[in-house]
Amino acid sequence: MNWQGFRINEHRAVIITPEGREFAPRELDCFPIWKAEYYALREKHGRIQAPPHQPALAPAEPFRGGRRQRAKPWIPTRDKLK
Repeated sequence: MNWQGFRINEHRAVIITPEGREFAPRELDCFPIWKAEYYALREKHGRIQAPPHQPALAPAEPFRGGRRQRAKPWIPTRDKLK
């Protein structure tokens, strides 16, 4: 019942709320901080009448420039120079 109206766009990796707002799953980590900041600012300055709408952040791409990044050489800790 609580998730009724929510959608997930798998191609863009975003969660869409019933109101049409979009956010990336990695933004869930920031919500408690944003909520605390919001209540502190609201207490100091009052309510925001028309908050701006921001689109979701683009997901991080595993590939850049159409080719895979070159792997870094792995050196075991015991073999590293001190």
